[in-house]
This record gives sequence, structure tokens and C-alpha cells, in this order.
Amino acid sequence: MEMQSMAPSTDNRTELPNDTTRLTQQQRENAHEDDMSVSSYVDLSSNDLTTWPGAMLIVADCMGTGILALPRDLKVLGPFGIFFLVLNLPINYYAGSILHKAACSIETRLNDEKSQKHGNNLGSSGEINAWDYDDDDSEQILSKEPEVHEHHHYGIDTPHTFDFIGVTYAFFDHFENKSASSKISFATIIVTTIYYVNIFLVLGNYILVMSHSVAAIVGEDNICLPAAGVIAATLMFGISQLKTMAMLGRSASVISLTSLAIVVIQCLSAIQRGHEKFSYDDQNEEMAKADLSTWQLMVSQLAAISSIGFAVGSQKLLLNIRHEFANRNDSPKSLGIALGGFGTVYLLTCFLAGDDPPSFLFNAISSGIERRIAGLLLWIHVAVSFAINSQALCSSLDRLKFHRVSIFGLDQKHTLRWATLTLLVGITAYFIANAVPFFKDLVALIGALTSVPLTLLLPGIYHRKAQGLPLFCLDSGSIGDITSLSLIIFSCIFLICGVIGSISSIQADWADHGPPFACH
Repeated sequence: MEMQSMAPSTDNRTELPNDTTRLTQQQRENAHEDDMSVSSYVDLSSNDLTTWPGAMLIVADCMGTGILALPRDLKVLGPFGIFFLVLNLPINYYAGSILHKAACSIETRLNDEKSQKHGNNLGSSGEINAWDYDDDDSEQILSKEPEVHEHHHYGIDTPHTFDFIGVTYAFFDHFENKSASSKISFATIIVTTIYYVNIFLVLGNYILVMSHSVAAIVGEDNICLPAAGVIAATLMFGISQLKTMAMLGRSASVISLTSLAIVVIQCLSAIQRGHEKFSYDDQNEEMAKADLSTWQLMVSQLAAISSIGFAVGSQKLLLNIRHEFANRNDSPKSLGIALGGFGTVYLLTCFLAGDDPPSFLFNAISSGIERRIAGLLLWIHVAVSFAINSQALCSSLDRLKFHRVSIFGLDQKHTLRWATLTLLVGITAYFIANAVPFFKDLVALIGALTSVPLTLLLPGIYHRKAQGLPLFCLDSGSIGDITSLSLIIFSCIFLICGVIGSISSIQADWADHGPPFACH
């Protein structure tokens, strides 16, 4: 691809590694026109996200449904629950910080590679011309590495730091395997699987909560849960057409968080007034059973621990959100604000929820007009949370392979292709929601099986790879060496305990409340 070198103006500079520069809108438009001849994939990110909208995106994602399970989880765990919840806040901030640093190290190394590779393309300023980015190996790795055809951050916008898949590919394939081999590392395959499974499970969880919301609006006695799920999946489709995190990070996330706040206030108000809890599908209230066995108690406690991992884990979409920042160095600030904000709300909510909150906090609201209003507001909130995760998943799938689907001309019809992809994702999420139709169990499974690896384990591994440290043993004994290895050990213990608890709880609820797709 031949394009005239354009020296960026100083007005467009941001504080990024290697003095990288943000390109002008005209440059993006010119590149878009030229790149269409190469591939139909277009990155629509405007890269203008700032600290507070970024923080709201993280809060909207983390508080999607986690807050509705936490009060019961902390009741199951007792005083240890509060300690464990608070402990996870600084741990998650540390994990997010080293994840950001690992992404910066990748961008710096790739800049150095491109500088050496394209030394003859340097402009008068001595910097790399971002529009001359061209990977000679691109044809050999199309099936392994997402493509990027529009570069908003001067010199560094590569697929390697868009999400966990790209970061893993960079560390375990790109930097380690310089040959033309088409094989993908086992690490990349595993992380890709975990990343996609996590988002699909989260989307299924959101469909499940939206099903309860729809049932609350029309009356639980008037509709079966799977039927409510069909309506819920259809209703969320429209907002999923917002194609970038920045679009979701402004008005949509504000509306979402406002709706959630009203619902939580309604729940807490009902508890304080002593209203009778709604009994519909308020499943498996373990602590209320006098004959609870030691094994059942341990299972419920392990499942509650993994639910906390789901509620607090805040790095899952950090890379996706970071990609759209005007200044990517602001992403740790957004993470810190988000953790402080929703951590405080979590603790306050659990304190006000009393000694006997329902496993699904929404069920604190009894039948009537108040429950119908709360159901509508909860649907609005969860629809935005669904859209945030759907955007991350669909953009990744589109970047990887889906933009090449030529049936019905989808490879050239971007809007139709996005609508088709979000529809397929919504259908899949519906089936997940009805396969594990128990709210607390699905939250616990997500937390244990996928949230802990993504939000805690992988940042520790990436940090050690970036620093050239052995993955699972001490090397220099430095603070960074000790803390990152401690994070990995903590994550592994967390993962094992959570998986045992969540799977055992699901098996028990299938036996007690009916199989998948039952009306419940």
C-alpha cells in the first residue's frame, strides 16, 4: 500500500509510549477509503474516550448483575465475606495496572520492530509513518491474528493490545516464534477459549436476568421463564447495534447505572420496610435450611467466593476499553475510580440488605406495581451491560474471521454484518441462560471458571513475560517478582475452590429445581 507520508501536527500528540501521536480525522477517512481495497473490516473506534466515561464503562460492566448476588454471598460467608471482598479491590487494581504495563511493553516492542523494519519510511520528524504499517507475515497469520486496517493511535495500533487474545498472541507467538510456522501456541488457544467462554457465559447471565425482568413486568404467573427469555433477547437487540465502547460509555452507561441505582434503592427500601420477599424462583436458600450438611455448607461457601470474583473482576474488558482511549495511560486511573466507586456501593448495599437477603436481590421486592417498575429499570440496565460485553465479543469475532463472510454480501455490508453477528450471539446467549437457569449458580460458574483467570491470573503471567521472569517460580526476589508470583498463586487457589463450589451447586439445583429449559 502506497500512501503519501503525512507528518502529524503537535496538536494531536498524546502521552503514549514512544511519543506516539493520534491521527487526524481526515487521515482516518483517507486510510479508510484506501483500506477498503484490502479488506472489508473497519475499526470504527474514534479513540476519544476519556477517564470518567472509561470508568463508567468499567462500573457498568462490573455492576451488571454482580451486585444482585453479593448480599447473599456475604451472608453465606459471614465476616470473612467482607474481608475477602475488600481484599479483592486492591488486588484487582494491581492486576489491572500490570496488565496496562504489559500492553505498553508490547506496543513499545512492536514500535521498535517497525522502526527497524521500515527505517526508510521515516518522515522528517524521524517518526514512523503510521499509514505505512505493513506486516510482511500478514498473509501467513490471517487465521491466527486479528487484522487492523485503520490506525488511530500513531505508530502503535496493532491487534496485539485490543484484548486478551492479542496480548497472548504477542507474548507467546509473535515475540517467541519468528518463523513462518502457521501453528498457534497452546497458550493462545487456551486464552482464546477462556475469553470467548467468559463473554458467552456473561451474556447468558444477562439474558437470564432480563428474563426475570420481563417476567416481573408482565407477571410471573403469566409467562414461563424461557418465553420471557425470548422477549428479553429480542428487546436487547437494538442497543447492541451501538458498535463502539465510546458510544456505550457516554449516555448509555449513565442511563444504565441510573436505572440500576433506582432498582437497588427499591430493593433495599423493601427490605428496610420489612416487606415480604417475592417467592418466585428464589432458589436454594441454603442458609435457611436447618439440616444443611457440612458438604453443602462448604459448597455454598465456595460458590459464594467465586461469585465475589465475578462481581469484583474488572480487567476482563480493560484492554477493549483501553483501545478506545485518547490517552491510553489514563486507563489505570479509570480502573482505580471504578474500583473505588463500585467497591463502596457493594459494601453499602450488603450492609443495608440486612441479615436475610434473597439470593437474587431483586426478589426483595414483592408483587405489584413497584416490582413491575423495578423490572423495567433492571431490564434497561442489563441491556446496556449486555451491549458492552456483546460489543467486545462481536468486534473480536468480526476482526478475526466474520468480516470475511461473503454470504449475502456481508463482507461489504458492515451494518448488516454487525446486526447478523449480534443476532447470532444473542441466540447463543439465550440457550446458555436456559441451560443453567439459576442466577446465583451461573454467576458463580462465570466467576470461577473464567473471571478469575482473565482478571487475575493472566495479568500476572503477562507481567512476568514482559519482565523476562520465569512464570511459576521466583527469580530475582524483587518486589515485582514476588507480588506478581503471589498474584498467580492466589488466582490458582481461587480458581480451584470456585470451580468445585459452582459445579457442585449447579448439580444440586438441577436435581432440586428441574433440568435445563424447565419453566422454573
